[in-house]
Order: sequence, then C-alpha cells, then structure tokens
Amino acid sequence: MNKPMKKMKKNPFIMAAVVLCSVSFVQFAPVAMAETGSDTTLYDSTYIDKMEIEIKSLIQTSNDDLKKQISSLSTQSELQKKLTDTQNELSALKESIVFKIIKLPAGKTLIGDASTEIIVRNKDRVTAYVSSTATGGVSNLISGTDIPNGAVIPDNQLLLIPKADGRGITAKADADIMIKGTYTIK
Repeated sequence: MNKPMKKMKKNPFIMAAVVLCSVSFVQFAPVAMAETGSDTTLYDSTYIDKMEIEIKSLIQTSNDDLKKQISSLSTQSELQKKLTDTQNELSALKESIVFKIIKLPAGKTLIGDASTEIIVRNKDRVTAYVSSTATGGVSNLISGTDIPNGAVIPDNQLLLIPKADGRGITAKADADIMIKGTYTIK
C-alpha cells in the first residue's frame, strides 16, 4: 500500500483527482440517496422546517414593523396638517387684533363684522353707514353715542361695529382708516 501512496504524492494530478472524487461524493451523496429512496438520511428535515418557520416569522415581523411605520407616517402628516391649520388660524387672529391702516376709496362702503373697530384719520371725509336691517347706529366709544346712518364721522374717534348686521362707514372722499377686525368693502 505504500507504493500507491508514494505515487500519489509524486503525481499531483492523481492527488487532485482523489480529493475531487471525495468532495463530490460528500456533496452529492444526499441527492443520490434521496433519489434511490434510501431510508438513511444525511440531514434532519426538522431542522429545515424550523428554519422555514423562523424565516416566515422574520418576514411577518418585518411586515408588521413596516405597517406600523406607514401608519405612523399618516399620523405625522395629519399632525402636520393640524399644525399648519393652527398656525394659519393664529396668523388670522393676530391680524384681527392689530390695527391695520387702509385707504378707503371715495364712494366705497366698508361693512364691519361683529366687534370690528374703526378709527377715521381724516376730518369730514367719512359718514356712517347703517343698513335698513340693522338695529341702532355705529357706536362711538369715545363720546358714548350711536352715530346714525349718513352722519359725518369725527376724526380720531374709536368706532365699534357691535353686530354683523350691515353697519360700517362710507367714504365721501379718499380716506385713511385704521381698522381692527374683519370687514368687506363694497
């Protein structure tokens, strides 16, 4: 037996062939046994079943995590929309509590909503406007009187529109007005 071993050591091609045959046998033996119906198995089917269950579990867990992330994103977008809406409301509120200076053109009428405040900056250019459906006049908070329809508004007086029922002012000539609150110009 020493002679064949010596020959294999001297010839590397024979050694390579022996190694190749050994590896091939180990690799393909389970396939050959499975095909021939041998009851000797070289692997445990329960191990493969366990691996399959673990892989399915990992896939399900990943799927659940992804669904949670997606639902979280929709909640974040809803929160972002609510935040934007709230910021817009705050901006509108800020605008309504600060006097703005506007120029009311001659012949135009400014109708205030409830609680709108007006200060006329030009003398004898503006008259009170009270629609036929309104009850009362334009409130002058400085003098404590109601200004009736068509009466001239004194300059630098703080006026209040108590209800949104068609009260405001009409410009006889272009007039500078300070206003706080919501209004329409017709």
